[in-house]
Amino acid sequence: MDNILLLGDSHTYGAGLDDASLTNSWKDHSNKSWAYHMFDKDKIENKSYPGCSNDTISLKLVRHVSNKDLVLIMFSYPERIHMTKNSCNFNVSHRFVGSFSDDYKENYVAKQIAEKYADEYKDLIIKYFDDNLLELLFLKNILFCQTFCQSNNLKYYFTMVDFRSKTTCTSSLKKYRDSLYKSIAWDKIFLVDNKYGFGNYGNHTNAKKGLDGSHWHEDFHKTFGKLFLKFIEEDRKKQESIV
Repeated sequence: MDNILLLGDSHTYGAGLDDASLTNSWKDHSNKSWAYHMFDKDKIENKSYPGCSNDTISLKLVRHVSNKDLVLIMFSYPERIHMTKNSCNFNVSHRFVGSFSDDYKENYVAKQIAEKYADEYKDLIIKYFDDNLLELLFLKNILFCQTFCQSNNLKYYFTMVDFRSKTTCTSSLKKYRDSLYKSIAWDKIFLVDNKYGFGNYGNHTNAKKGLDGSHWHEDFHKTFGKLFLKFIEEDRKKQESIV
């Protein structure tokens, strides 16, 4: 049985499910989000965090991966960026500034800083991070996690909340983007029907919302988890036949 490191944002954390709390976000995750419909909860170390950015996910992978057989990652929205100030960590987008912490003390300090600099941080994202740059950062984070897993002989499977078409770009920027795209092992990334991420598929199927009205109901987590597990099992059979 696999020992699993689980990484992602609020969708993997389980926001909106009846057993999740946002009081202590470093530990109060749900045991009913999509991955728990794939594997035994006692085998899962869930290091997801509400509002998590993809570069934060990359950091968490390196920090927490020891003694794991399988890495499962649901990548978050490209608009989220990891930032630091006064030894505290923040996930920042044009919509919000949220701290992510390990304990009460750190969380208290980080929240004060987040409130003080929220407008400045959000304005920074709006001014300097265009769609092309966000796409590059998104792809680089996927490639970093892929390369880290491969170099450490870790089994891994990825998915994402929001799968998008390539942005419009030209010249050298397009060449950089396309080189990243081609370097990613897309056969290890689960998309429903090869085109829907978790949120995309929820919207496509008009899935029921969870208790908070913005995240998804457990029934949808279960549906997605079963489809993802089937993808993993089929890939493992394929690998065994090659060996």
